[in-house]
Amino acid sequence: MRVHGRSTSFGSGGEQRGRERSERFRKAHKPGQKVRGTVVEWQGEGLAWVEIDGHRLLAQVSPDSRLGRERGFLIVSLAPDIVLRELPARTSGLDVVV
Repeated sequence: MRVHGRSTSFGSGGEQRGRERSERFRKAHKPGQKVRGTVVEWQGEGLAWVEIDGHRLLAQVSPDSRLGRERGFLIVSLAPDIVLRELPARTSGLDVVV
């Protein structure tokens, strides 16, 4: 999944802020790293703003995600685009075989 760091605000500086946000994320992370992000706002079907380590990025997420829910991502690449792969949701509790 490609992560878009562009701002949705209108007017001057919106695109510049988006580029700065993407660059800060690139400097703080590396490919192969696993990160956790919180779904903070839906943008459209399957597309949401996700906060990862203080960076707010637009990403594709599973439709079963809820606002405030934390999801895991694998950083596949950082250039030319930030590409994340959503990791399977963690299961809670113990698996018991009888």
